[in-house]
Amino acid sequence: MMMKSIIVHAGGDAAFESRLQAGLDLARRFNGHLTLVLPRPTQDYVAFDMFGGAHFIAEAFDAAETERGKLCARTDAHLKSEDVPWDWQIFDGTTSDALINAARLADILVMSLDEAGTPGTARAWVSDVVMASRTPVLAVPASTKRIAWDRAMVAYDGGFEAANALRAALPLLEAATHVRIAEVETVPEEFPVTDAATYLSRHGVSAEIAVAAKGDQSVEERLLAEVNAWRPDFLVMGAYGHGRWRETLFGGVTRFMLGELGIPVLLAH
Repeated sequence: MMMKSIIVHAGGDAAFESRLQAGLDLARRFNGHLTLVLPRPTQDYVAFDMFGGAHFIAEAFDAAETERGKLCARTDAHLKSEDVPWDWQIFDGTTSDALINAARLADILVMSLDEAGTPGTARAWVSDVVMASRTPVLAVPASTKRIAWDRAMVAYDGGFEAANALRAALPLLEAATHVRIAEVETVPEEFPVTDAATYLSRHGVSAEIAVAAKGDQSVEERLLAEVNAWRPDFLVMGAYGHGRWRETLFGGVTRFMLGELGIPVLLAH
């Protein structure tokens, strides 16, 4: 299996460089094609007056278009020195909608992950996309310079989401030198962690199993401790097994991990 169609969320934010480098790493590894998706949020240039009228702010839109043109030119100049084919797609609408639409025929979508413990918009965008798209999302911290892809950890709980993430990540797991399947003391009766290891072995991937006792910690706290102790290059996990809004109201593994992880994570729902 290969990841040939790689989409990167393009933008003028400081984290774009880390997304671009992750996309280039993937494209080189799989001899793939890079598509840079640049959202154009036209709704941001509409103002409403006190009488309920709507007005398009042409000056602001034109200024933003100029900046988007400069971004494309800078990025093109950089990519000309890379041995990777690329193209641009510009979508009108919100960032989430643009990425969801662009990802329909992609193998993987690269987005940003907010820095651990800090507020930001990236978590909401990642959540929107991973819930609406069947394309796996690779969320990378802004501090990421490059991804080694050698040490991979798979968070497994026997659920559909974990299984989908495992299958989606197979090309990366096949290329990894060390793969660990981590489970936190919640042994599923129907689909135990050994089933995940067996599935990988049929694809030539040798994976070790690590079952951690939860103790007095929550599942998400224990999982984060396992990640920090083993120090993988990237994590693979299912997203929102209990539903996004339930996790927003009551907390959950996905919401917690997106706020605390300091490494790239591949997510699937």
